[in-house]
Amino acid sequence: MEWSLEDVEKTSLLNPNTFFIPSQKERQKQKKGDLVRLHFVLNRPSENDPRAERMWVEITEKKLFSHKYIGILTNQPTYINSLHAGDKIQFEPKHIARIIIPKGDPRWLDIGEKMALVSNMCLEEGACVRWLYRETPDREEDSGWRLFEGTETDEYNSDSSNIRIVNIYSLLDKDPSLITPLRGAPGIAFERENINSRWIEVKDWMGL
Repeated sequence: MEWSLEDVEKTSLLNPNTFFIPSQKERQKQKKGDLVRLHFVLNRPSENDPRAERMWVEITEKKLFSHKYIGILTNQPTYINSLHAGDKIQFEPKHIARIIIPKGDPRWLDIGEKMALVSNMCLEEGACVRWLYRETPDREEDSGWRLFEGTETDEYNSDSSNIRIVNIYSLLDKDPSLITPLRGAPGIAFERENINSRWIEVKDWMGL
């Protein structure tokens, strides 16, 4: 077979600080009509091919007495010749890397699919975001959010290799408590002492 579906549960366990997926409960409760993103791993990629194609599947059936799904591929693959938009795909919750959060859901954010700049220190084992602020973005894909662990130095932050670009909803998969500050408008900032502390708006911060 030219491709296989990635077991994102295993990938997340191997890379807990960099690979975030929806909770098991979320992945198991998807229903007919929902869109989910699966990773179609190329079994024999050439030198210029990606490791996998990330594509969306619309669920058409959820099998009774199991958590297995059947859906229709909504994207036209670029690298996998044996797959086409409209093909049926059978998969399980362990294959769901991303879900669509509909507008009206308490977790929905209008910037949910945009990106944020995140200090690598936030993603280390046992660490969390303790300080974040939002600039006015100058690119469509940028949310304007900048997230930090709180102990970074100016020298650390000036090194671009210490900063990662991360999807907003991926950040919420890792830390759902971020939903509170991430609703803020450009020019706002928040801080907290630790992962169990409540977020406090920094009133005297001069945002951009």
